Amino acid sequence: MSRVAPLVILDLDDTLIESFSSYVRLHRRIAEDVGLPVPTAEQLVEYGPTWEATVARVWPERDLRPFFRRYEEIADSEVYRAFDGVPEMLADLRAGGHSLWIVSKRSRLRMGMRLSQAGLAEALFDGIFADEDLPASKPDPRCFEPVWGRVGGRRPAIYVGDRHDDRAAATAAGLPFVAVKTGPEATFGSFPDDHPPEHTPDSAADLPAWLERHGASLGSDRPGGA
Repeated sequence: MSRVAPLVILDLDDTLIESFSSYVRLHRRIAEDVGLPVPTAEQLVEYGPTWEATVARVWPERDLRPFFRRYEEIADSEVYRAFDGVPEMLADLRAGGHSLWIVSKRSRLRMGMRLSQAGLAEALFDGIFADEDLPASKPDPRCFEPVWGRVGGRRPAIYVGDRHDDRAAATAAGLPFVAVKTGPEATFGSFPDDHPPEHTPDSAADLPAWLERHGASLGSDRPGGA
């Protein structure tokens, strides 16, 4: 049976780009500006089904319209950067024949700007799916359906992410999951919990080496062989 390079499907925030530190700075600054209690970083780790729901959880029963207005005024001033080695990693995987995809809970509103800030050309990816593009958000496994629709059915693939929701979505979809330790749940929580250490590289920058060791067992010409 011939072997093909598996699709590499990636989360975006805190997997490819360093988001959480900027996210915390923005939310703390805006809270000060509009007179809300200033949250700790730990209070901002949990992310709900949407950003708006997350903000409502942090400040329940408060009028959040001033917060959202102020966010729109200053959010573009915060620069999100790629983790060290990620641009080179993506170029290496493309050169090695891997098809690259993003499946994210991030809204499309600033996704292009954040990718540009991080120096990640959208042309590196065969598809970039924001929350609005998904039939259901992570951890629902249907989040991967836009990828399968684009490639014409299931293909050997992995999913790479930094949160429990990422792992749950991959597991429910039957995808091998690669857990990176660059996100807030690894810093402040239990992620990746009992995930096999051999599938837990420090960073997405380590993916070429990970695929060198484990990729042969993923690729086949049988749809759904992941």
